Amino acid sequence: MTDTSPILKMPYIQPSQAQKHVTHNEALRLLDAIVQLVVLTHDQNSPPATPEEGGSYLVAENGQAAWAGQDQNIAVFSDAAWRFIVPKEGWVAQVAGKDNEVVFDGSVWRARRLGNVEGLGIGADYDAYNRMVVSSDAVLLNNAGAGHQVKVNKATAADTASLVFQTGFSGRAELGLVNDDDFALKVSSDGVVWTEALRVDGATGQVTTGVAGWREVLTAPRGFFVDAIQGSDTGSGMGQASDAFASLSRALAAALGLDTGGHDITIEIAPGTYALAEVLSVGTGLIGGGKLIIQGNSADPDAATIEATERAIVVSSGQVLLRRVRLQNSSTANAVVTVARHGEVILDEVTFGPAGGHMDIAGGRVVLGGGYAIKGGAAYHLRVSEGGLYDGSAQPVTLQDIPSFSDAYINCSEGSVARISGQGFTGNATGKRYDLSTNGVIVAGGNTLPGDMAGTTQTGGQYA
Repeated sequence: MTDTSPILKMPYIQPSQAQKHVTHNEALRLLDAIVQLVVLTHDQNSPPATPEEGGSYLVAENGQAAWAGQDQNIAVFSDAAWRFIVPKEGWVAQVAGKDNEVVFDGSVWRARRLGNVEGLGIGADYDAYNRMVVSSDAVLLNNAGAGHQVKVNKATAADTASLVFQTGFSGRAELGLVNDDDFALKVSSDGVVWTEALRVDGATGQVTTGVAGWREVLTAPRGFFVDAIQGSDTGSGMGQASDAFASLSRALAAALGLDTGGHDITIEIAPGTYALAEVLSVGTGLIGGGKLIIQGNSADPDAATIEATERAIVVSSGQVLLRRVRLQNSSTANAVVTVARHGEVILDEVTFGPAGGHMDIAGGRVVLGGGYAIKGGAAYHLRVSEGGLYDGSAQPVTLQDIPSFSDAYINCSEGSVARISGQGFTGNATGKRYDLSTNGVIVAGGNTLPGDMAGTTQTGGQYA
């Protein structure tokens, strides 16, 4: 039989041994040191100046003084002397005052780590599906000196990586990548029927909503495309041909549903005729500011025609630029473009076809950003009332095929102003040149308006 135990190396009492109590007490001292092993330090390599009796320490690398050559051993101060115990792989020591454990791996002492465990429950039990369960008032995930990321990974695009919020363990909201790579938010009132509230396209970043009342805020100008032949109103409208909208009303609704953030929105119209089933009404302007631009073909303004039975475009608020389009209607009285009190329309290279009237400015404002053409007659080309303003901005007007105006080329009344000074008129028209009344003013600057009949002035109207 050996003189010591195989694991702890405790001395055995021999059969004929004298003073057996010495051997017995030595074994007890070993047990006293290593059973329920608690050490005062685990990261210093030199003995303390005043060690406490019975105190145990783990000797860190490069032991010094009395601990020299005892790296990773257990140092026990007993009877005013140091004793050293060589640890076995797998021994565990509790570090006093630090609420952590260290484990000897056969070479060094390491902090105990959780790795590849079946599950973890904090304040609750985990199960086969919920491998980690935390029952707590709060969970804090703090940074370690800078930022912090929480990552939820999935294997394929068709899988799900999401956060689910529940009431009584019944789902009420889900946020994340659900069955695809678009970022989505959906909600439920019962955990069974779900409604998608928000979706961000993973490829384009385009934001769409499942319900009204939420607006995308633009960080750059936005363009929509309309193609009466190839487009579809079910698409995004943000590309040409089959990716375009089919109707102007759908494009206008998309534009008015945005918060522009101060940027312009352009509706680009492909060649074709756009017969309106309803008036294109801009009643609130663009949320966030900026102007709405409706433009057609750069080479031929007649290539993109907007036509209506009565009014085609009504602007009562905000700023709209009409560029390179043809405007006409089949009415006998209503104007194809109406601009009310808080609206402003800028015209640039447009064409006016046959209509009940071309422009009705009822308190609003029309400014020319470029010249335009008149290729069809109307009761009036321009009617300005209720303090409205027409500013020709010295831009040319071309008349083709001798359009006829049954009322007058310009009707101006109720303190309104029509500035045609500096404008050049090419071509001829028939009808009265103007009708001024109730303090309306036409600033002609020597220009003669189109028509073959003299204008009339009454009740304070002025032609200057």
